[in-house]
Amino acid sequence: MSHPVTFTAMTYNLWGGWRFAERRDPLTGLLTRRRPDLLATQELHPDSRAAVDAALTGHDRVRDEFPGWATRSNLWWHRELFTELAHGAADVGIWSDDARLFWVRLGCPAAGTELLFATAHLTWPGHPREIADDRSPRVEQARAIVAELGRLAGDAGRGEVAVLFCADTNDYARPLWTCYDAGYREPFGELGTVAPATHPVYPLPLDKPRQWPDTYAAAKTIDWQFFRGPLRAAGAEVVEYFSGGIAPSDHRPVQCTYRFTS
Repeated sequence: MSHPVTFTAMTYNLWGGWRFAERRDPLTGLLTRRRPDLLATQELHPDSRAAVDAALTGHDRVRDEFPGWATRSNLWWHRELFTELAHGAADVGIWSDDARLFWVRLGCPAAGTELLFATAHLTWPGHPREIADDRSPRVEQARAIVAELGRLAGDAGRGEVAVLFCADTNDYARPLWTCYDAGYREPFGELGTVAPATHPVYPLPLDKPRQWPDTYAAAKTIDWQFFRGPLRAAGAEVVEYFSGGIAPSDHRPVQCTYRFTS
């Protein structure tokens, strides 16, 4: 009797280039220890992309001339388990230069199936445009994302194609509900538990200057994995990691385990 194919996936906001020379070794240490089969990143920087490449030597990633693949997000996969079939970057109305819904369609020969793997970083609530009009753009962005994922999956919303969408939602409610309404679930809820906070990492030795002195951001869960189709969640963890007293990012990564069910 054959066993279902199992894989791990991590989503991680890498905090851009902020004092990255001091965070490089902690990031390398985390990735070499965890070695997720799939990795989705947000707030990517050319230096952090190079560090991920060096740490995940058994992985491939999307290689494309569009600047956002180096400065916003990229997607990595273990080459012994997955192969790239297609990739793209769709404009879903995120308010940052070169910000997109980044996606790759992967074949999994061992499971005899495909996986649509995608990531996005929804607009930060402190964006000047949102401050000016006091209206959140994240619901519209989430609606555009699920519509585009449905189009890419090509299954008319029937959930027949495995989809894994990783995101920094910058929100705790309505963008998540938009995904749920489209048939997506997240691993913590599927396993009967509640996701711990993912931001901010505290105490963070490389603390950025704060907009308001003597204040800290409230702990919140804004880093998520959403899945749909023939996938089953088998584990979920918000990872706490420091090396030499330094965290790799101001976000905690979320690493989950999945099984293909067909």
